[in-house]
Amino acid sequence: MEVSVQRKYLKTIVAVLTISIGYAVLRYNVVGTVAWKDLPIFILNKGVSLASIVLLTFSFSIKPLVNLGIPTLNFGKESRKILGISGLLLTIFHVLLSFLIFNPQYYPKFFVSDNSLSVIGNFSLLAGMASFMILGLYHWCFRNRSKNKELLINIITSKEFLLGLLLMLGIHLVFMGYTTWASPSKWQGGLPPISLISFGVVFFGFLINAIGRTSVGKV
Repeated sequence: MEVSVQRKYLKTIVAVLTISIGYAVLRYNVVGTVAWKDLPIFILNKGVSLASIVLLTFSFSIKPLVNLGIPTLNFGKESRKILGISGLLLTIFHVLLSFLIFNPQYYPKFFVSDNSLSVIGNFSLLAGMASFMILGLYHWCFRNRSKNKELLINIITSKEFLLGLLLMLGIHLVFMGYTTWASPSKWQGGLPPISLISFGVVFFGFLINAIGRTSVGKV
């Protein structure tokens, strides 16, 4: 791969990550009420989760965008792989950071009075882990191509599979923050929640793939 192309991908990934983390810091620490002591994990985790959603959704949507005649800044097949892997790595980082602080103090709506998981907590975690496992399977298949995996690869690159993955991500995000989406008065610093922005990105990706992804079983 040419050095100029590598720099292009790196700049894209760094830009997405910087903007995502910057928005999280602005919303929660600068104009919000969250203490700066929570920046290293709690706030960083929110920025990382947004960046992972943006990179993954874009990597899935490049081909459908091309099919619809929408410019993609010359991002091609190789970029789908690089952006997708970057999104997966950030997703893994997000999962690990979430486990470090997964308690009633940071995620009160996920727990009930006896500190067991609430209904919202159960469904959110189920959808999140299901989408994470499906995403891992998606990338594992491409790193281990063989004739024995042709059928599986055809399945996971199908329109139905990718729409299902985006749907699971969307469900996870809905349970993460739907209680405040329609109440701007509850938004930190008056800025939209990261879960709402992430859902908007996933919803856009779902529509693009539903309309523009016509080849079943093809990358």
